[in-house]
Amino acid sequence: METKDLELFLAVARNRSISRTAEQLYMSQSTVTNRLQRLERDLGCQLFTRTPGGVQLTEEGRRIFPLAERMVDLERRMLEPSKRAVRTLRVMSGRAFVSTDVPKCLHQILQVAEVRLQVRMGMYEDMVEALIGNQVDFCFLGEPIHHPRVRLIEYPPDAIDLVVPRGHRFVHDLPSIGAIAEEPFIAFADTTAPFRRRIAMLLAKYNVYPDVRMELDSIDGIKAMVAQGLGISLLPRRTLHDAEAKGVIAIPLSDPNFCRPTFLAYPDAIEHEELTKTFIAIVTQHYGGKRA
Repeated sequence: METKDLELFLAVARNRSISRTAEQLYMSQSTVTNRLQRLERDLGCQLFTRTPGGVQLTEEGRRIFPLAERMVDLERRMLEPSKRAVRTLRVMSGRAFVSTDVPKCLHQILQVAEVRLQVRMGMYEDMVEALIGNQVDFCFLGEPIHHPRVRLIEYPPDAIDLVVPRGHRFVHDLPSIGAIAEEPFIAFADTTAPFRRRIAMLLAKYNVYPDVRMELDSIDGIKAMVAQGLGISLLPRRTLHDAEAKGVIAIPLSDPNFCRPTFLAYPDAIEHEELTKTFIAIVTQHYGGKRA
């Protein structure tokens, strides 16, 4: 068994795609597949199962993932004996958090701890799998994860605001939440994403089913489209700190239920580590020192 094969295994697991990994590493898909098969033969187990969207770790693959990380890290340390070992802090979040809360918290952790940082973006399902498989240390989430091996901290929720272009009639007069149905709507692309489902549920209570004219998987992209007058949208308030610069107006809604929960999740295996406690303290301070 070669360490390079373990590194390849880790890359495929993180990308959840053989083709994407092959592109990143400038390798052919057949080479990636053959080396993974060689590793599976060496280990005597199947590491991945194929899905319509790529690959996902098997139960054995999830067990081996943290062990492979340790072996790769150990080899790196052996080849660089003069360098002091530095812990890697692995953080994962959705697009909303990675553009707002995550950078500020990571800046703070670097002020008090010597760590390397590994940041990944992913959908809710990706983060659930990563936490359960100990592939990540912390996840910033807009929906809870309920699993016996995952610890969860809830912070104050984030309001959801209506986003419109400058000069839009709603800036001066939003007659009701129901008026949203009268305008073209720009939605987050993935219909299975918790935030998209939350918006649909909240609007449905007002019998509002928005006229979705465009779907994007980028919050900055949504703001840019709104600024051009292509539609209106609903976005978390923390992502709208640059609303004026982006040419959009954020309008608070009268219903306090238009909000998104805020959670920090981490595996129970690291809950007693000092770095875990330090990072939790930093995140808590970032959210005003309050927990929900």
